[in-house]
Amino acid sequence: MASSVAIDICSELCKARNKFDDEFEFSKVDTIIHRFPAGLGSIGCRYPYIGPRFVAIGPYHHGVGHLMKMEEVKKAAAKCFCELTGLDPDVGLKKMEALEGEARRKYVDIKGGSGGGHDDAVSSFAAMMFRDACSLLLYMDYVYQSINPCYRTGQQVINQSMQRFLFSNRDSIDNDIMLLENQLPWLVVQAIMGLVSPEKKLVLKKAVGNFITDMGGAFRVLETEGKPYEYDEGDWPPHLLALLRHYKINGEHQQLHEHECCPLLNVPNRATEAQTEPESVSPMELEEIGIRLTASKTAAFSDMGFVEGWFSSELSLAPLSLSDARASCLVNMAAWEVCTASSFGDNPDKTAVCSYLALLAMFMVREEDVHTLRAKGLLHGPHSNKEMLTFFKTVVKHLPDSGSRFAYIMKDIADYRAKRYIWTQVYKWVYNNYKTIITVVSILATLVGLFSALFNLTKHK
Repeated sequence: MASSVAIDICSELCKARNKFDDEFEFSKVDTIIHRFPAGLGSIGCRYPYIGPRFVAIGPYHHGVGHLMKMEEVKKAAAKCFCELTGLDPDVGLKKMEALEGEARRKYVDIKGGSGGGHDDAVSSFAAMMFRDACSLLLYMDYVYQSINPCYRTGQQVINQSMQRFLFSNRDSIDNDIMLLENQLPWLVVQAIMGLVSPEKKLVLKKAVGNFITDMGGAFRVLETEGKPYEYDEGDWPPHLLALLRHYKINGEHQQLHEHECCPLLNVPNRATEAQTEPESVSPMELEEIGIRLTASKTAAFSDMGFVEGWFSSELSLAPLSLSDARASCLVNMAAWEVCTASSFGDNPDKTAVCSYLALLAMFMVREEDVHTLRAKGLLHGPHSNKEMLTFFKTVVKHLPDSGSRFAYIMKDIADYRAKRYIWTQVYKWVYNNYKTIITVVSILATLVGLFSALFNLTKHK
């Protein structure tokens, strides 16, 4: 009897282990579409960063009541896309049916015939993939056309009704298509693009690149002219959110040398020693010890670093323009990092967004600190100082790891304080008393001038 129980337990454990290895295979973790991490779920209770509010993309939220209206709109958009590109809908659907098994495996809880829990709502997985991919490409192509009106002179891209609908709902669509749980496998988008003519495929690829450039550029405090993003077709991302994150980590500083914008990549051996419990420090407290906050050379989230100088030092990071949609996008990029990073010692780029959020949050102790960051040009947005402070502190509180880059910078600051302790104390005293010092020096200069005049007058007499 005991032996039988033991055999059953061993069999059960083996099955569970095999199932886990199949579902959470490490080599595939960067290629699948994850659920929003449970540890970050409480953020979604305060902010709507998990579920879409307007349009469902993919099976996770397909069939949800308030999103059903957009299902008919997506069908109309897919029809517009087929007319625009000359794609035969039947050919497109057959391609999706051929890819159905591979596409299903990109989702973490897709069962048998349909997405997890939505067997009735998802009548055809392949048809859903086809509609979503076509409508997504149409939307990005429309945005590219609206940004570059001369790009297809004399040709109407879509009818005015669809154009006005997309334009009037652009904020909601932009927000929803960048949610972690609201993604399409990029192999599906790639397959649809591969069914059109080479000329139109090139147009669509440029549209995607320009759309990503426009979305990424919205995070910048100042608008600057930049080269449109060109991603390597041989290295496709798992989905659209990952493509935007790749651009914000790598694409925005591709014109600089690696050591200029990514100095922390050269110190991977410091990962373990850099794990210290971070403490918030205001910008004024940093300036008191000779560390100035400055904007980095690029708008890439990975472009952060500490540079020690002879008299004073600099801590730089990318400036940020924050809105509701961009806040949601930041949280979801961080959530993707939480799902895909394997350890604290990963390449710093694996957790660059987490580090960026943690670094900004570290500078915010009081609402006045948010005002200081605004004055320095590092933070911009319509939200109040209190709302900004609450957002960053709430997000960072729930991040399981602040990332390697953040830890490296904290280690640099700690080392700076330790080895330049006397100098920082002198600098702090001068910084806090410079007005008094200037007043005293002015009085002394006046007295010296007065005594000199009296001495000269007495000498002449």
